[in-house]
Amino acid sequence: MRPDSLLAIPSLLSAAVARRRGVAEARGLEAYRLVNGPADAAPEGLTLDRYAGWRVLGVRAGTSAEVIEGWASAAAVGAEGVVLKTWARVPSDSTSRVWSGPAAPVIQVQEGDVNFICELDQGPPTGLFLDHRETRFGIRPYAAGVEVLNLFAYTGSFSVHAAKAGAQRVTSVDVAKRALQRARENMVASGLDPDQHRWFPDDVLKHLQRPQPPRYGLVIADPPLYGHAGGARFSLLRDLDRLWSGVLSRLLPGGVAVFSTHATTLDHDALEDAAARAASALTRRIEVLHRWGLPEWDHPTHQAPNAADRGDYLSTLVLRVS
Repeated sequence: MRPDSLLAIPSLLSAAVARRRGVAEARGLEAYRLVNGPADAAPEGLTLDRYAGWRVLGVRAGTSAEVIEGWASAAAVGAEGVVLKTWARVPSDSTSRVWSGPAAPVIQVQEGDVNFICELDQGPPTGLFLDHRETRFGIRPYAAGVEVLNLFAYTGSFSVHAAKAGAQRVTSVDVAKRALQRARENMVASGLDPDQHRWFPDDVLKHLQRPQPPRYGLVIADPPLYGHAGGARFSLLRDLDRLWSGVLSRLLPGGVAVFSTHATTLDHDALEDAAARAASALTRRIEVLHRWGLPEWDHPTHQAPNAADRGDYLSTLVLRVS
């Protein structure tokens, strides 16, 4: 990046913040994206997120020290602190460190009428995926008055929104006990009683294989690309049909499935094809209700100049099952 470009960073950041402020304030959002790479005139792969008074700067491994210094310094103005996350090609090589401010912040952020606890410097993730925020709000009409199953629940952001929307009961399944404990804490932070819901620290595929009649009006699945539980290993591409079969088999007639992935090789058409195969094997029918992607207002991608950035990498398919 040229010196004159570095000098432009504060004005680029101010413009990006101004484009988002009105929406965030109107909706009561304390966590959202401020800069999304080239769509906000930033370098490819560079992101800047707001978590209440903190800023989280994400860069690709190999990003120059000058670029990091320029954006981190601009982000620090008026902020409580900045956390720098460096994303490596091998996810386990990614790093996180506090660039400015107190060490290891754990904060609570508001998202409309719910709250989430975020650990900003405990490894690459923070405990809350900002790109799924509109999906979280989107599931609420389908959660009201029904039992909900949240697979790969992680820290329970979907579970919290479903419970707040009036779900009869939410069942959350994730192999990580610590993540489910944070999910319970997020319910408490949102004024909900976690003991009114069910929590299973379990392998998702094994959980779905256990004999159980259809009971859910909404099933949410946000699987990782890869995972492991004990000796079992999960691969989304390999296990996609099995996962769809399990999701559909748990739904009551007229129930809704929300299936989401960050896999760039699985677009909406691929997800629908897999759902159709599973439905056919179960002699059920599916109706596509929505195809959701990234929230354009804070994750814009339409200005990205080339395919080096991932673009609209989020594919969420919403189906009604009969």
